[in-house]
Amino acid sequence: MIPIVSVGPANGGPGELDKCEFLQRELERLQFEEIERVDSRDERANGGVRPNLVAKLRKRDTPTLWIVAHIDTVPEGDISLWHHPPFAASFEDGKVYGRGTEDDGQGIVLGLLTAKKLIDQERTNLEGYGFGLVFLSDEENGSVHGAQHFFRARSFSKRDVFLVADAGSPDGSMIEVAEKTVLWLKLIVTGKQTHGSLPERGKNANRAGMKIALAIDELLHRKYDAADPLFVPPSSTFEPTKREPNVPNINTVPGSDVCYFDCRILPKYDPAAILADLNELLRIQSKMLGVEARIETVSGQQPAPVTSPDSPVIRKLSSLLTARRKIEPKPMGIGGGTDARTLRAMGYESVVWMTCDETAHSPDEYARLSNIISDSEIVMNLLE
Repeated sequence: MIPIVSVGPANGGPGELDKCEFLQRELERLQFEEIERVDSRDERANGGVRPNLVAKLRKRDTPTLWIVAHIDTVPEGDISLWHHPPFAASFEDGKVYGRGTEDDGQGIVLGLLTAKKLIDQERTNLEGYGFGLVFLSDEENGSVHGAQHFFRARSFSKRDVFLVADAGSPDGSMIEVAEKTVLWLKLIVTGKQTHGSLPERGKNANRAGMKIALAIDELLHRKYDAADPLFVPPSSTFEPTKREPNVPNINTVPGSDVCYFDCRILPKYDPAAILADLNELLRIQSKMLGVEARIETVSGQQPAPVTSPDSPVIRKLSSLLTARRKIEPKPMGIGGGTDARTLRAMGYESVVWMTCDETAHSPDEYARLSNIISDSEIVMNLLE
């Protein structure tokens, strides 16, 4: 699976179709009774679609435990930092290296391995839950073509439980029950381009953009500084990240400047209020610096509910981890986004959990095979 590139088109990749078709063949080989594709149209991607895949072992009326994982990955980044080829599965010391091995190949394989165990052990008619898999596209870029499209198009029972295998900790003690609100912003500053030796004839958008970005950074950290111990880190984060090229040569004063902010906001704050504050700041800064400045929302969300740590699935998962691994489970919130936020917003009971070394998006990303096997045993017990 790892050599099949499934980087989304927003990140310069082909999309997820080839990987989805590979996984669909695996599900057919495992003899799932129900397999369904729920595609979202996207002309930027191979085949013009962003595929989503759902499969269930047996047609039953009992509540179903669904393992949810995403099939898209981020790009490999700086190839010189890798010691293993990013789009090949390299096995070494019980680990498998490659882009997407942990994020979220580990979740995919956890679901497939558990299904194979249930079939091999003839345990597909358990008394507790039915078992199913959901493989989604577009998680790395906001889930518009993935979870948001999929869960609008296909309904599930409110008795079902969704285990999103897409984040965790090295010992498996972290049980994710909440996520910060993700807000990605694009700051566009327009000045006037001129020759580098005659700056007075122009308006340097680069300088103005830096000043405005720093003013945004200061405002957000000062005004939205609450802390919530449920989350790691406990406060909202506001990080200036990507910067677009302006002029290709040194001796030209740029007339435009574009940079981005990655904001992860505690659920207590309303993103609309933050945007209103920023627009007022831009009005003042634009007048003061003699440039035009505006904010665009690249990806925005509304705060999602928290899964109660007292929910039945979390109580059962916690007791299993305590009994089997002798660890103290910790219900927590995270700044990273998963498809659980869409599920929670739609009223479905969902929990994010797996055991991992947190190598997602890093060079030499890897997954430990022992973690996948051990987590599968825990999932098998959850089904009982």
